[in-house]
Amino acid sequence: MKVINHIIKRYRSAVYLLPVLLVSLVSCEKTDELTTPKLDSPLLILLSGSSFAADAPVVVQGRFYQLDKSGILDHTIGIDSIPMGNLAVTVYVNHTTEVGSITTGSDGRATFTASWADIGLSSPASNNQVRLEFASELNGVPFRKYHTVTVR
Repeated sequence: MKVINHIIKRYRSAVYLLPVLLVSLVSCEKTDELTTPKLDSPLLILLSGSSFAADAPVVVQGRFYQLDKSGILDHTIGIDSIPMGNLAVTVYVNHTTEVGSITTGSDGRATFTASWADIGLSSPASNNQVRLEFASELNGVPFRKYHTVTVR
């Protein structure tokens, strides 16, 4: 009995750590079917205009730039932003409801204008919000940029 008590005292912390070790080993299984790939957007997208009066239109201005990273290792060059002209962008609400579309000019700029009713708020009230989704594809890579607009 003395030997068993000695073993228990000596390895008590190991006995407590064993279940934790087993659980952590089991929880580290790789499952590909649950993994969602994360892709970087092929463009730099800058959106402005987020708060509008209930009786005013929603106006979101966008600038779309393709990034040239060829000079990333040269501090005198860095990353260059090239305006993305003639890019067709579809605007959605709730992932699937199309509420409009825009096409960028040669300067990479485009403006989306809609009423609150057009984007799903028939009776806009102060602090109501709508998340707009600007979606397109460049070189086979689809992308979305989310932008929230709020009623003042």
